[in-house]
Amino acid sequence: MATQGHRGESPDVESRFPDAAGVEAAAAPLHLALSNTLDVLEPTRLAVNAYLAPEKLGEEALYRVELVLEEILVNVIRHAFSDGEAHCIDLTATVDADTVTLHFEDDGPAFDPRLAPEPARPTTIADASPGGLGLILVSRAAKFIDYARTEGHNRLTIGIAR
Repeated sequence: MATQGHRGESPDVESRFPDAAGVEAAAAPLHLALSNTLDVLEPTRLAVNAYLAPEKLGEEALYRVELVLEEILVNVIRHAFSDGEAHCIDLTATVDADTVTLHFEDDGPAFDPRLAPEPARPTTIADASPGGLGLILVSRAAKFIDYARTEGHNRLTIGIAR
């Protein structure tokens, strides 16, 4: 996992400075280049949490960020690449006064999660099976979801209210 544009060179160096009017400038984005393996999940969660720590998000907002991050990465890793080859998933995180934005980019087959059908609801407990609700959870946690397919890449942007 490679990181660029992190908030500081060390834990005690911040990259946010007030401008002349006393309003804080937006933090530099966090860029991560991730392999398409599940072992990137925890280091990625920790990197995003470290990036967001100076923002002092509430527990609920941080929970929504982690939920979206994990659900989208797991879906991309498990379903986007059927060739068994190594692929890169680019993640960019940004934050402003009211939104944390996660932008995911991959070269898997086109998939717009906004158009995914809702899974059938089981009629009995015996019909129920685990899984399949991740995109529903993401849509409920998100302030907005944008998707574009350009130059052979999926570009998914999800905003989460602070």
